[in-house]
Amino acid sequence: MYLFNRAIYTNGDMEALMPLFQESIVLMKSAGVSMNVWAGGNGFQFGTVGFSVAYESLAARAAVNAKLGTNKSWWALARKMTEYARSWEPDTIYQYVRGGTIGTDIPLGTVVNQNQLQTKGPNEWKAAIQWANEHAELCKQITGIDTNVLHTIYGKLGDVTMLTGMANAAAVDEYRAKLMASAEFMPKFLEGAQYAIPETIVQRQLVKIA
Repeated sequence: MYLFNRAIYTNGDMEALMPLFQESIVLMKSAGVSMNVWAGGNGFQFGTVGFSVAYESLAARAAVNAKLGTNKSWWALARKMTEYARSWEPDTIYQYVRGGTIGTDIPLGTVVNQNQLQTKGPNEWKAAIQWANEHAELCKQITGIDTNVLHTIYGKLGDVTMLTGMANAAAVDEYRAKLMASAEFMPKFLEGAQYAIPETIVQRQLVKIA
């Protein structure tokens, strides 16, 4: 399973943008896939919006792109969207190493905790993936909530990401409280730093808005 991700830094005018997000979801659906739209919350730059689509294969993504490429409505929508966009991050495609709570049918308001790091090199990359799986398993044992572990195959290589989905902010508070109460959590969490370029370690939140 693969996860396509596109991040746009907008001017934050969500009242104007929401109808465009809804239109983009409809057009993606007509091409055969479901798309999720996320607002960047804690840890993100104001106005950050993310778009994610799960694909079974790269061929499936190519087929969707081919359909959209011939759809004039898609290009008209893209032109409208640029009116509110300040800049874009490069598109990224992740491959799942461990599946967890993020699927294709995600309720509105879902909050996702994102832990992300850029590894120092090939050896650290392999070790970081093993550590991320161990960390995810420990967090599941403590909280009952599973975590997705992913790495980039297109985009900035060497990236290792963990995504943990919860129903709302209250559920995040409960999740964090359980982790902080565990003597095992923090030592395992801090292990990951040895594999990372220090300034690349981030912890952020996304909220599904469409």
